[in-house]
Amino acid sequence: MNPKFHYIEQRTPEWDTLRSGKLTASVAKKLVTPTGKASTQYRGEISRIIAERMGLQEPEFLKPTYWMERGINLEQQARNWFEVETNLDVEDIGFVSDEDDLVGASPDGMIEMHDDSQIDFVPFVPLELKCPKPSTHIQWLLEGVVPKDHIAQVHFQIALCDAPYGYFCSYNPDVAPLIVKVERGEYTELMEKSIAQYKTEFVAAVAKIGGE
Repeated sequence: MNPKFHYIEQRTPEWDTLRSGKLTASVAKKLVTPTGKASTQYRGEISRIIAERMGLQEPEFLKPTYWMERGINLEQQARNWFEVETNLDVEDIGFVSDEDDLVGASPDGMIEMHDDSQIDFVPFVPLELKCPKPSTHIQWLLEGVVPKDHIAQVHFQIALCDAPYGYFCSYNPDVAPLIVKVERGEYTELMEKSIAQYKTEFVAAVAKIGGE
């Protein structure tokens, strides 16, 4: 997919500008459902995104709740813990977009992986960190898998970054954290096809409307 990596600070005006007018990983389950079925719910996003790209309306941002704000404040602590626990170096990343600037994601970190068996083979592996309220974290920990509400997001990032796998981590400073390594597979392949389908339909819609 030839991803483009943008090294800027998240939750800044520059970051907002990069995300505007793109289908992002936050709505990935509208492309592929948590159960691994193709979805057409993404079509409801096309008109909104066209309007944003044409400058006709501002992006619609979700108002943070208390637990969301707490999660943001714990994110760096969670990232540091993940590095120590896995012995992997996590690089901050602001945003990743595709070569056509039509879709994108904001991983909570990118891990540079080296494979000595292949010359210059250095894939970037995305990390998705969550710091939910304690009861949610405990539920996820008991289940031991990527929560269904986030599985599409993780595979979207793997597809976008052309990565062989990705990581999901749920962190709570007072309870054992959860780390799940998510391998590329059929779900990822379906996500790639769904992203390509979205892009085709989006370009056609823009041409029909006459937008840029």
